[in-house]
Amino acid sequence: MFRFSAILTQVRISEKFIIVRNMAKNPSVIIVGAGVSGIAAATKLLENGFVNLTVLEAENKIGGRVCSVEFGGSFVDLGGQWVHGEKGNLVYQKVKDLDLLSTSHNTFSDNTYYLSNGSIVDKDITDRLFAIGMEIIDDKEGAKNGTGSVGDYFIKVFYEAVSKEFGHNENVLKIAKLLESWLEKFFFCLNSESWFNISTNGAHVFESCEGDQQLNWRDKGYRTILDVLMKKIPDATKQLPLDDKIFLNKEVSKITWDNNTTNFNGVTVNCSDGSTFNADHVIVTTSLGVLKKFHESLFIPELPPYKINSIEGIGLGTVNKILLKFPTKWWSNDLKGINLLWTEEDRVNLHKESHLFGPSENSDNGRCWLEDIFGFYVIDSHPRVLLAFVVGKSAPKVELLSDELVIGGCMYLLKKFSGWKYEIPEADEVLRSKWSSNPHFCGSYAHVSIESENKKASAEDLAKPLISANGKQTVLFAGEATNPSKFSTVHGAIETGYREAERLIKIYK
Repeated sequence: MFRFSAILTQVRISEKFIIVRNMAKNPSVIIVGAGVSGIAAATKLLENGFVNLTVLEAENKIGGRVCSVEFGGSFVDLGGQWVHGEKGNLVYQKVKDLDLLSTSHNTFSDNTYYLSNGSIVDKDITDRLFAIGMEIIDDKEGAKNGTGSVGDYFIKVFYEAVSKEFGHNENVLKIAKLLESWLEKFFFCLNSESWFNISTNGAHVFESCEGDQQLNWRDKGYRTILDVLMKKIPDATKQLPLDDKIFLNKEVSKITWDNNTTNFNGVTVNCSDGSTFNADHVIVTTSLGVLKKFHESLFIPELPPYKINSIEGIGLGTVNKILLKFPTKWWSNDLKGINLLWTEEDRVNLHKESHLFGPSENSDNGRCWLEDIFGFYVIDSHPRVLLAFVVGKSAPKVELLSDELVIGGCMYLLKKFSGWKYEIPEADEVLRSKWSSNPHFCGSYAHVSIESENKKASAEDLAKPLISANGKQTVLFAGEATNPSKFSTVHGAIETGYREAERLIKIYK
């Protein structure tokens, strides 16, 4: 009798455990955004038994700022392109054994610098000056001890190092001055309008991953990581059941997260097309740019002051790509890139001619947008395409120009700087990113700015969940801007998606 009673009790305990476990595994979760952080959160939840998931994506495709598209018979990346580093890089760790990556043939540290007057700068000198710049960038302790902006800090330390190595060599100092503007664009304008807007603390807290910084995707671009996350790679038969939970063209217009007027104690999400979704929790993975522009109308009730402070205070930059496809490969096999250095005389002349390359409202007090293209680069994924980056204040303005004006401006640069060396045909096609004017992004990625420091705005505050009146963590936040040390990276974004999924898993475990 005792044995039977013990067995019955064990069965009842087991049944109770199963029922509680099943109830705990059925909370409903809405994920706003199907970028890498949203997909990462969804896959982590699915793997842990959360099946009541809805992913709402405003665009007509998943990936967000990971945007690999077909261009002239091959895939190119308009957003994230390289896997930056190996140690501590979640993307690398996931794919390192799948034979999906290779070392890029292009390396920005081994390029030739072309002057606007039709000559090449002494490569031995530019290589050493670039190396000095890299040493300053990699010196986290030095940045930690710096004050003010990265621009002020970098210029001071850079010229001190140049003088120490080269003395008062006027030729080297002249080249260093020419290179200074290029270094700003290359190192820092990929994050901000100017390196005088970036805090030295931001340079210190950013965590680089050791290893190859330009690991290249072999086949279909960075979008491959989405298939890896969803387990379509390496074995499609084991993929997670996520596709039918993703709804495209669902632009979220309102998130009601603490509504005391109804008996429903969860969150209601309204979309621009009139559809409505209810859930126990929502994970918001929209870009920082969207939060900056729409947070006042997006959240009901309004966000708490600390959250608004973080949204408004964290820096946001715009970086755009221009991809030019040519009828033939006109450059030599050993060319990796054409870096552009302006002489002061040619810069002044360009200002006089700036009206030729676009309306005056798209210029910055006479400054032409062509100055903010710092080079053209060969990419591994397409043999007839050159890639140019548009950075700084010009990046959003170039989005408003026609393809014809952009092609014309780029051809002007290529022929002015390297036409004496190469016979350059006209580009027959252009592909561009437009991250600023797209209302689903409103910018590229985050950085720690001087304003961030002044407002004490932090990624940690941006990441804090919103707790409703009933004590539930109703609204969670993910995305690269919520990562305190790996902001602006794809692997950093994935980490935040996993972080918020784990937050929910711990609640219901």
